[in-house]
Amino acid sequence: MRIENKIEGDIKVAEELTVNGTITGSAVVSNGGKLILNGIVKQDVILERGSYVELYGEVEGDVHNHGGELKLYGKVNGSLYKDAGVIVIHPTAVIKGKIY
Repeated sequence: MRIENKIEGDIKVAEELTVNGTITGSAVVSNGGKLILNGIVKQDVILERGSYVELYGEVEGDVHNHGGELKLYGKVNGSLYKDAGVIVIHPTAVIKGKIY
């Protein structure tokens, strides 16, 4: 599925989703879910165990990895938290906060 518009509030991603617009809340990516973010998430992105995220756009909050796979090419205005899982940070990526 591909979303080009604004999504109001939080979303839970349980399948493949490409977002080119704006999510005004947080995005939770569950086991088996795949998020390709070219747009903006106004709050947090949370990766649950078994999830996958490619982040080309911008996250205005934090990113929490609880066991997924994150490929970061874009910008995180908050911090990056890794409890488990894999994180690949591209050299052009920007993280304004800290990495924990």
